[in-house]
Amino acid sequence: MAAAAAVVALPACRPAPLEPIRFVDRAIVVENQTADEWQNIEVWLNDHYRVTKSRMPPGERFSIPLSSFVAGFGQRYDAARQSIRGVEVTATAPGGRAVKLVWGTGRRR
Repeated sequence: MAAAAAVVALPACRPAPLEPIRFVDRAIVVENQTADEWQNIEVWLNDHYRVTKSRMPPGERFSIPLSSFVAGFGQRYDAARQSIRGVEVTATAPGGRAVKLVWGTGRRR
């Protein structure tokens, strides 16, 4: 009886899966949780700050310091003066399939 109770309790002890977009210290972490390699990755912060990466193999985590995000005219994101409203990740998977992950509000187009 005790062994059966232990087996039933095991699944409840498993930690919840991590979100593909996370915030750790002063960085945004993007994780490729798919079985496909991503290419041409763009990570957008608050609609106009961006970081790019050429490829991300399956399972890779990309940690991006907030100070690395840059707007079109070279302005850097300033965490002391701005809050995070949204993060959008876009990439291309094999066969040209689009990948899109959103936390908060995505980009306006």
